Amino acid sequence: MSATHFILSAICIGFANTCIEWFFIGFLFHKYQALTPQTWRPESNASYMYSTLLSFLFGALFTLFYLKIGWHYVLPGNLWSHLKLGIICFACFSFVSGINNAVYINYDKKFVAGTLIASCLSYLSAAVIVSLFYWK
Repeated sequence: MSATHFILSAICIGFANTCIEWFFIGFLFHKYQALTPQTWRPESNASYMYSTLLSFLFGALFTLFYLKIGWHYVLPGNLWSHLKLGIICFACFSFVSGINNAVYINYDKKFVAGTLIASCLSYLSAAVIVSLFYWK
């Protein structure tokens, strides 16, 4: 993978992650955030900027993960194989910690469902996107 492909992969994953999180967390499930007002910090342009930057960091880190580890476990050109990698990454890195956070933090159950759906779709899209930029 060239440096250009790495950067393009990270940027595309970052944009996809930002859109997915906006749609599921910011649009569909945001109203459930209001049910637990004591849990949330006030929203601002700075918080949106930090969230977007973290999406691009996720893109870079997932691309690095795929480059160093993930490509060993997928079949080249096989979409289902890459989707399975995304599901495994979601289960390992987000599902358990998302549920564990919900046990201790006063989140509404529907908001937790929205964050888990967004996280799962972020990993699935990241796995597919990085596969498009990776050529061995």
